[in-house]
Amino acid sequence: MDRGGTQAAMKAVVKQMRQKKVSIHSLRHAFATHLLEKGLSLRHIQAILGHSSSVTTVRYAHLTDTAEQHAFDAINALINTLHVDLRRI
Repeated sequence: MDRGGTQAAMKAVVKQMRQKKVSIHSLRHAFATHLLEKGLSLRHIQAILGHSSSVTTVRYAHLTDTAEQHAFDAINALINTLHVDLRRI
């Protein structure tokens, strides 16, 4: 679907929902945020969205409670692994 068709479809959906602040651009933000929540790195999200600058990608991918919890879980898992490994030495 070309850009015009996508925008027309989006306008029709927004009109049905009676929302005013929804756009194709907001879908890109939501997509980037969901990818971040699923554990994709910002570098991979940058490539998927076609950004030349990582600064742009950071603006797109918003830190949510889910993404923050995944980060804490990963850090804790790493610390627990290191703690166990240090005891064996």
